[in-house]
Amino acid sequence: MKVEQAKQIASKAIEQLSEALERGHSETLRNYLAAMAKFHRYSLHNLILIVSQRPDATRVAGFHTWKQLGRNVKKGAKGIMILAPVVLRKNKEEATSEEDQSKAAVYFRAVYVFDQTDTEGKPVSELGCAQGDPSGYTEKLKQFIAERGIQLEYSDSCV
Repeated sequence: MKVEQAKQIASKAIEQLSEALERGHSETLRNYLAAMAKFHRYSLHNLILIVSQRPDATRVAGFHTWKQLGRNVKKGAKGIMILAPVVLRKNKEEATSEEDQSKAAVYFRAVYVFDQTDTEGKPVSELGCAQGDPSGYTEKLKQFIAERGIQLEYSDSCV
C-alpha cells in the first residue's frame, strides 16, 4: 500500500465519522475516542488508519518492537498500515549556509504495525491493572517514602 492510498483511507474514515455525527450517531465518535485512549501515542491520521483497518485492535507495535518484547508475529498475519515520518537533512557539504543545514524535509512512508492478537510468545504485562486488597501495602509504601526523605501530604485537590 502506498502513502496516497493511506491518505485516502484516512480521509474516507474522517468523512464517514463526520457523516455519522451529522446523522446524530455518536457511537462512531465513542469508538474513535476509545481508540484515542488506547493509542494515545499515535497521530490522528494513524489512529484513524488503525481503527479503519482493524476496529478490534487492542495494542499495536511494529515487528521489531514485538520481537524486543519477546513476542513473534504469527506467520501470515496481516499488518495494519500506518504512516511513519522520515526526516531528510541536507549534508553539511551540500548546504550553502547555516540556515540550509538546519532545514529538513519531512516525508512519510507506509509501515506496518501488528495487533497483539497477531503475535505469540512471552505474555505482555498488563499495565494499570490492580487486584486484591491494597490495605496491606499502605504501610509499606509510607515506609518506602519516609526512607527516601519524601514528605507525604494528603489533599482533596487534584491540582
